[in-house]
Amino acid sequence: MGFMSPASSSPPGPTTAIAAPDIVAPDVAAPAVIAAGRPAIRAFAAEDLPAVAGLFKTTFRSGDAVPLAAILAYFRRLFLDGPEYDPASPSLVHVTAAGEVSGFIGSLAQPMSVKGRTIRAAHACALMVADPKQDSFAGARLMRSFVGGPQELSFTETSSPLSRKLWTKLGGTAVAAYSMKWLRLLRPAGTAVALSAKRWRMLRALHPLAGGLDRTVGRRLGGDYLALPPEPAGFTTTIVDRAAIVPVVGDLMRRFALAPAWPEAQLAGRLAHAAHMPAFGELVCGVVTDRRGAPAGAFLYHTGRNELAHVLQVLARDAAAAEIVVGSLIRDAHARGAVALTGRIDPSLLEALLYANCIILHRGATLVHSRDAEVLDAVARGDAILTGLAGESWSELIGGLTAAPHRGPAAA
Repeated sequence: MGFMSPASSSPPGPTTAIAAPDIVAPDVAAPAVIAAGRPAIRAFAAEDLPAVAGLFKTTFRSGDAVPLAAILAYFRRLFLDGPEYDPASPSLVHVTAAGEVSGFIGSLAQPMSVKGRTIRAAHACALMVADPKQDSFAGARLMRSFVGGPQELSFTETSSPLSRKLWTKLGGTAVAAYSMKWLRLLRPAGTAVALSAKRWRMLRALHPLAGGLDRTVGRRLGGDYLALPPEPAGFTTTIVDRAAIVPVVGDLMRRFALAPAWPEAQLAGRLAHAAHMPAFGELVCGVVTDRRGAPAGAFLYHTGRNELAHVLQVLARDAAAAEIVVGSLIRDAHARGAVALTGRIDPSLLEALLYANCIILHRGATLVHSRDAEVLDAVARGDAILTGLAGESWSELIGGLTAAPHRGPAAA
C-alpha cells in the first residue's frame, strides 16, 4: 500500500505522491467526521461508490478499458457487501470542505487467532488521493484514522517509503522479514520476453527464439542455477479445486502463533476472488501429501504458458516439509510452461527458497500496528501469516479489474 494519485498509472504498490506531514503522536483518535466546512474523514458508504470507483480507475487503471461499472460493482462487493466488511473498522473516505470525495483507504477485516485467542484485524489497501499536491495531508489523515480504529491489529503490505515513515510515526512497525519478494528463474530469456511483452505486446512473438536461448543457457550453466529441484521419494503432489484446498489451508495455518481465523466460507470467498485474475492467469491449487496421505503442505499460484507465475500462498506443516513443498511448486510451474515464479516472502519459507536458488529482493514494506504484546511477539519471531490470503493479493485489486483477456495455461 503506497500513496497513489491520478498522476500514476502503476498497479497498487509502493508509489509515493505526497509530501510527509509532521505526525508525532502514536495515539490516534478513532475515525470520525471533522466539523462541517473542513476536510473530513468518514466511513465509506454506497453513495461514495461512483467517486471512489472513478478515482481507482484514474489512479490504477488509467490505460485499461475496464468499464467503470465493473470497478463500482467490485468495490461494493469487496468493501461493503462481503465478509471483509466490518462496520467497526470500515473503509474510509477523505472528503473536502466542499463535500467532494478526494481520497480513500480500503479496509479488509478478518478475524485472526493469536495463541488460541481470537482478535479483530484489518488490512489496509488501495490508499489513493485525488490531488496530493493540493492536499498533501489527505493520505496521512486516512492512515491515521485507519490505525485509530478498534481493531487489535492493523497491517498492510508493499508500502512505499513515505507510508512506512508515516506508519511508524503513528506507533506502527515495519517488519523487514515480511518485506521481501522472491524470484525463481526457470527460463531467463523467456522471463525477459514476458516482462517486456507486458509493455510491448508484439514482443510475445520472440518466445520461440527465447526458448532456443534458454536451452543454450541451460547447457552452459548446467544444474547450478536453473535445474529443477529433485522430486523426493514418498511425497505426492495433487492438483485440486478450490473447495478441496480450503480445509487444507485452514489446517496448515494453525501451526502459526498468529494466523487468520476465517470461517471456511470466508476463505472460500477469497479463493473465488482469486480465481479471476486476468492479468496473472489460471489459479492452480496444489496439495503435497506424504506416504500416509497426510498433507505436508500446499501452494496456490497463478500462471500461464510463457508467463511469470505469481505465487499467492505457500504453506508447509514444518521446516522440513517446506523444502519439499517449494520444490513441488517449482516443478509444477515449469511443467505448465511458466518462465519464472515470484511471490512475497514468508519467513518460515526463507531457507527453503534459498536452497531452491531463488533470488530475494526488497519490494515494499509490510507494516503492522498493534498494542497487543502477543501479536507483536509473533510478528517479530516470524511466526505469523500476514501476506498472501491474509493480505490483499487474493483480491482483484491486484491482478483483476482489467479488460485484458484471461491468460490461462493454453495461452500463447
